[in-house]
Amino acid sequence: MRWLKTFAHRTESLVTRVSRVSNIIGVIAIAVLMLLVTSDVLGRFLFNRPVLGTAEISLNLMIIAVYCAVAYCALVKGHVGVDLLVSRLPRRGQAITDSVTVFGCLVLLSLIARASAETLVFSWTRREVSAMLDIPAWPFRAVLVIGVVMLCLVLLIDLVHLVTRVVKK
Repeated sequence: MRWLKTFAHRTESLVTRVSRVSNIIGVIAIAVLMLLVTSDVLGRFLFNRPVLGTAEISLNLMIIAVYCAVAYCALVKGHVGVDLLVSRLPRRGQAITDSVTVFGCLVLLSLIARASAETLVFSWTRREVSAMLDIPAWPFRAVLVIGVVMLCLVLLIDLVHLVTRVVKK
């Protein structure tokens, strides 16, 4: 069990650094998205000249914003959780319940990561591009895959910590 804790600690250190940088990229994407939408609205109403491709660019920026930030949010326990019943359990019961929940999320997200990776390969091999601006789709699909894999790593680290709490008590 010692090697598992060591692995989790080293992985956590790496994932923390990468997810912080990724989160900054996500925040920048949100700022660019705000500027783009504002420019589009002002251009449309003031000059009758909207920014072309705003919908396509916005979609891609939202992918970056969400999937670059999701692992960091999980790392700092920023996701919404309702523990109305679980909080009434003893500590070991809470750890067991949390372990089952995290394991279920990990399984589901692993399936999502696999399917997203297959879609990424498809986009890459078919040289898929957006309809209006011919923006390649694969970079944004890669961001999605990387974001989900990073979230899986965070959940795996959480699972190791939870299991060691269950076993320790």
